[in-house]
Amino acid sequence: MKKVVVKIGGSLAIDEAKLADFVAAVSKLPAMGCQVAVVHGGGKDINENISLLREQPTFIDGLRVTTPGIMKMVEMTLSGHVNKKLVRMLLNNGVNSIGLSGVDGKLFEVVKKQGKVDLGLVGEVKKVNQKIVEDLWAAGWVPVVSPISYGPDETGVGVSWNVNADTAASELAVALQADQFVLVSDVPGVMDGERNVIPELSESDAEKLIEEGVISGGMIPKVRESFKSIRRGLKSIHIVGWKDAESFIKQINGEHNYGTIQR
Repeated sequence: MKKVVVKIGGSLAIDEAKLADFVAAVSKLPAMGCQVAVVHGGGKDINENISLLREQPTFIDGLRVTTPGIMKMVEMTLSGHVNKKLVRMLLNNGVNSIGLSGVDGKLFEVVKKQGKVDLGLVGEVKKVNQKIVEDLWAAGWVPVVSPISYGPDETGVGVSWNVNADTAASELAVALQADQFVLVSDVPGVMDGERNVIPELSESDAEKLIEEGVISGGMIPKVRESFKSIRRGLKSIHIVGWKDAESFIKQINGEHNYGTIQR
């Protein structure tokens, strides 16, 4: 069986027509001999809900600064609304799907992410208990994973932590030694200075584009975490925008590349 980890994010998660098309495509993969795990973000949903708290979302290098109040909203949005919506849609397409977060079974164990600026309740993955996903695969389930994770607070008590969905997906793909790791969003791929998709990208070229400001915002952690995963054993990572189900299936099968492949 081919092991495939797919991360879905961007406005694709809230565009009903595109999301339905994506779910229909993913639903075909088990019959094609693929064991699939879907990891999702939900930044636009989170921003909409955070506005109810009258707190302005703040990002540093593409990572959300997470206060305790924002953390509650992030967990409710990702592990609740977005996760169950995707599970429900897969079930409606005849797929045995089950939702979980990094908190469940300590799928993702984290510590506080360190840096020049305090990001609040933002975690860094230290351990992935991938047997949870492997056991679900063995039982015929397609897991849908929220990146909310488990780790100690300053007193040592286990609490929920916010983890960038690209990072969580990368860590899961590495732990599972996935045959294919695909990041799907509303962004068609990594762009050059003329806004053209770069078909293949090396790590040195990526860092140069980051320094020049060509790669910016949420694409920075996406690209860097991808190369970190490649150094840890993944052969290649595909960053693609959503086009249609047929193109997505061809990307999975290696018949056509319409995004950026990092090697």
